[in-house]
Amino acid sequence: MSRIKKVDKKSKFITLCKELVNSIHTVFSYLNFKRYTTLAGASAYFFFISLVPFLFWLTILFGKWNIDFERILNFEIFLQIKDFIIYLQRSAQSATNGASIFLMLTTMYTSTNFFYHMRRTGEIIYGWEKEKKSLILRISAVVLIFITMFFLILSTVTFLFVSSILERILPSFTARVSLYMIFAIFIFMLVLLLNLYICPYRVKIGDMFWGTAVTVFLGSMLSFGFSIYTSFSNLQKLYGTAVLFVLFLLYIYLIFLCFIIGVSLNCYLLERKNKQLLEDKKF
Repeated sequence: MSRIKKVDKKSKFITLCKELVNSIHTVFSYLNFKRYTTLAGASAYFFFISLVPFLFWLTILFGKWNIDFERILNFEIFLQIKDFIIYLQRSAQSATNGASIFLMLTTMYTSTNFFYHMRRTGEIIYGWEKEKKSLILRISAVVLIFITMFFLILSTVTFLFVSSILERILPSFTARVSLYMIFAIFIFMLVLLLNLYICPYRVKIGDMFWGTAVTVFLGSMLSFGFSIYTSFSNLQKLYGTAVLFVLFLLYIYLIFLCFIIGVSLNCYLLERKNKQLLEDKKF
């Protein structure tokens, strides 16, 4: 009798493993159908070329506020790319000195590339094939740039204020964990905003929740894993002086992999609801 029970347990375990493998295969088949690696690479590229122009305008609008962004970059998850981000920030800051109208206009156009192409990426993932005027999307990208800037500034000021309080009243470890949780909330809100923007349909915030949650979770695990990997690997021997550039590109590519996976999950959940019932956006 006991032998039969052992056989039953073994067969159940084998069946469970097969179902798990099939589920993983189904997930990756769906992601491959959505071309997630290609879209992540394209998103990382447009993010990179838009970053300095974005920092340029951020410096013009809020440079006199003297906000200490480096305190956030001192988080362990950013230590390996901190120097490169500071380098880009200082480059953007130096470019604002005596900037011409032509430079300001071209940097504004370049900084819109990321949000513009992210919207196009959303249309590809959601299978949205209707024609949309490029000018309308470009204007919406400009609007989103300023919304993102104000959100980043407000979040940073709030985060620094809260962190200064928590570091005084809580033990070091507890304060650190609390700050990471607060930081994750701000990142969640930013990713949710981007999810709502790139979806070509009129959707509710709840429709974008699970994909956003998956993106933040995977991104958090990736960031910690990436910091551990770079701490134990001597990449400077392989890439030399270009190591910061390579690390930054690798990091943002992996982050956008997490993001595209989250968007694909939102798309899958909407498909189950029947996308035919959804209303198209006007922009």
